[in-house]
Amino acid sequence: MAKNGFTMIELIIVTVILGVLAAIAIPKVIAPNEMIISSEGQHLLTVALSAQKRYALENGGAYANNFALLDVTATPKYFGAITALDGSGANNGVASTARMDGTYTLTISGTDGIIHCAGAGCAGARCTKGAGDQCNL
Repeated sequence: MAKNGFTMIELIIVTVILGVLAAIAIPKVIAPNEMIISSEGQHLLTVALSAQKRYALENGGAYANNFALLDVTATPKYFGAITALDGSGANNGVASTARMDGTYTLTISGTDGIIHCAGAGCAGARCTKGAGDQCNL
């Protein structure tokens, strides 16, 4: 009389194969989510750049160094508060925001509107390494 069922070895092999497939598939599912999250930060900085340019037109070309001076409000979901910069630092940044989990910081340039990324999470945020860490190429 033959017994029906699977041996322990067959079950272990199937479990290992499923584990390998999951290890390959999970990063492919998570990466697009980070790109969507980073687009929130990029949008916030684009709005802040427009507000900074309006402020500069009204104040003799000087950028605000305090976000409260700008005529916009922002309630980001995945990023911290937007910091207004005076355009004199690295990359001539006029606004900056950091991902709430601390993996990266985005800064927008006042001269050309390019968003720069600093931190370990830049690759998942669609930012390139080596080209000035630019996010909106």
